[in-house]
Amino acid sequence: MKISKLFISFFNLKITDFVPKKEYSLDNNDIVIYTVYLPNFKDIQADLSKFLNSAELSKTKRFYKEVDRNRFIIYRSILKLVLGAYTKLNVKNIYLDYDFNKKPYLASHPWLHFNLSHSEDFAAIAVSRRKVGLDIEYMSKDFNFTSLLPDVFDDNETTIIQRSTDKKNTFYTLWTRKEAFVKALGKGIDEDFKFIPCLDGEYSVDFSLIKNSQDWQVRSFDLADDYLGAIALEGLATISKNISMYNVPNNMKDLLEMAQKRGS
Repeated sequence: MKISKLFISFFNLKITDFVPKKEYSLDNNDIVIYTVYLPNFKDIQADLSKFLNSAELSKTKRFYKEVDRNRFIIYRSILKLVLGAYTKLNVKNIYLDYDFNKKPYLASHPWLHFNLSHSEDFAAIAVSRRKVGLDIEYMSKDFNFTSLLPDVFDDNETTIIQRSTDKKNTFYTLWTRKEAFVKALGKGIDEDFKFIPCLDGEYSVDFSLIKNSQDWQVRSFDLADDYLGAIALEGLATISKNISMYNVPNNMKDLLEMAQKRGS
């Protein structure tokens, strides 16, 4: 039986302001996270929508709530800008493909792995040459997660949440770890979700559970007040030294520089 190793821990990841680069490239161990505080982009939403193709613009009409429609325009446009920067593709002509679990990828650039997550006022995008999964969550004060525990966590994990002095934080920490890992695997949430490890430590994971013989790591990080995140990536724990996180600028000058010099 093949066994993969999985390392799980908290990672003190510092956010720095993004500055458009002369070149966008990724070494084999690089993982870059771009964070987007969606309300800050409201004033340039109309300009950002110009980067969407006709299929994406049609999709915006399916959102029942205007706030969800606006958020989609912002984070999808910025995702395309980021992908354009690394691939040199024309941003408007970037079309995302989806696997059977609806995980997006670029058929034209299979070496570029990326994942997007959004929750309330934040979105985040991770890019790497390694398989990667990202999950961010707003820690809602009104969400009653107690009923979910038996279906999502094993007995030990459930006990740790119930005994925690900050049950909400512990729940979201463990949830985002599981979610990021299954997104990296391209599994989606299924019957295996409960058996995905999520506590700090090193694990031996049955190959049949993850369908992958590679080693993995999952790192939790603080995103903002009341927001937690987790990133899962293929490779040994030492690769976590190559994770960086940037705030995306909310002005068209910097965003257009990204698009015009690298992605158009």
